[in-house]
Amino acid sequence: MDRLRVGLLGCGFWGRNHARVYSELPTAELVAVCDIEPSRAQSAAEKYGSEWLTDHEKLLARPDIDAVSICTPTTTHAAVAMEAARRAKHALVEKPICATVEEARLLLEEASRTGARLMPGHIERFNPAVGYVKATIERGEIGRVILLSAKRVTRWPERIGDVGVVKDSAIHDLDVMRYVLGDEVETVYAQIGSLGHRFEDYAEILLHFRRGETGFVDANWLTPRKTRTLTVTGTDATVSLDFISQEVTWENSEKLIRPNRRYEEPLALELRYFVDSVLEGRDLTPNGLDGLRALELCEAALRSGRTGEIVRLNA
Repeated sequence: MDRLRVGLLGCGFWGRNHARVYSELPTAELVAVCDIEPSRAQSAAEKYGSEWLTDHEKLLARPDIDAVSICTPTTTHAAVAMEAARRAKHALVEKPICATVEEARLLLEEASRTGARLMPGHIERFNPAVGYVKATIERGEIGRVILLSAKRVTRWPERIGDVGVVKDSAIHDLDVMRYVLGDEVETVYAQIGSLGHRFEDYAEILLHFRRGETGFVDANWLTPRKTRTLTVTGTDATVSLDFISQEVTWENSEKLIRPNRRYEEPLALELRYFVDSVLEGRDLTPNGLDGLRALELCEAALRSGRTGEIVRLNA
């Protein structure tokens, strides 16, 4: 198979970005798009050259579709992704992979049973700046990691209405910290609250990793200016990144270095990786288990925020 035949479920803001990228990939064919709102589905289909539907089950039943992107609201992820898994359709499911940990466990079991391959939409793993920082850590260029501190703040994105800032925003940094460290979290402590939204709109999350590193995530939907940064402090140096500009800074007591790097669109890198990995039969990273682990951290943070207690993870 030279091209992966793809279907898109959900033609909102982010779904249309998926449609754009798939339509540009030489190894993918965007066969059909689907949205419960006919005008959205038709508009995306006409713009990106595909068929359109309003019934996701009809799209998933099509034999001419090999894989799907699921960009529907979070609360629908489990039902839609489960149907895709039952039909052995490979799926990239936007984060969080499901609304709850229990839903995610059932989804992983079904995908394992049918051989469907799952990939959560943890797009920051495909941010070139994150890859640079991970390599810097692995080469020992900042010494032993002591602290990771992430800031992800902005005004409330009105397109988000069924989850709070933890599962929508902080999940990126929780996953990135696991990824760049190659380590698992032992305990989570968080303070969360809501000043103007149905769900929590601010969260301060403290993580303790198995090897002793500490992680801190500051996320909110209250700040006028969008900021998305990560700083990793080691025993010998510090490395920082800006997720938006992809600028990286490495510094110690003697010098400061800003590598000259070319900007690359993370979504294009992510979808190209998904398509090519499925075509070539390669294992996916991140995979369904990574999606489950990130969701476990989110639920631990929410539970700690409600109870005021430290939550210990069993993973």
